[in-house]
Parts: sequence; structure tokens; C-alpha cells
Amino acid sequence: MFGVNFGFKIDIFNEIPWQKFKLLPSVKKLPLNEQVRKYNLYINELTYERNVYLKWLEGHKKGPLLRIRNVGFLLQENLFDLEQEDGSKIFITALTK
Repeated sequence: MFGVNFGFKIDIFNEIPWQKFKLLPSVKKLPLNEQVRKYNLYINELTYERNVYLKWLEGHKKGPLLRIRNVGFLLQENLFDLEQEDGSKIFITALTK
């Protein structure tokens, strides 16, 4: 995004904390104000790359998520399965988009 060469590839899943960033060979020789500036650029670039990835991920969803919602209640007085008159079990779920 900014064209800053950090001397390493940015890993959007593993952020480098300040304590480790300032010890990198390309950073530790710089004055403190330059170290801070470079770290701020790194955090901005990291945030940008994460947002790009999340936007890409959003466009590659497999389809709408199905949500189960409660459509009512049945009172069951014992711990046995609910059954219909023919003995088959009753399953109550509602799938919505």
C-alpha cells in the first residue's frame, strides 16, 4: 500500500508486537522516532492487508448461512422422545436464511 520495505513479508495472521519489532536488524539501528514511524507504517500496512483479505473472504462465501430459529415450544414431561401416532420421532427445527 505505502511501498515501504520492511525487510520481511507481512503476515496478517501474526502481528509483530512493538517489543520485537524494534529489535529487528533493519529497525534497531534507526533513531527512536524513525523506529516508531516505521512501526506505525507497519501497523497501517497490516491493517490494510487484513481488510483486503476480509473483503476477499466476504466475496468467496459458499452461500447463505442457514440459521435455526425457535418457532415454538413443546412441553415434554418425561425424558422420552416425542413420537407421532405411528411411533416415528418428531423433530422440530426451522431453517431460515
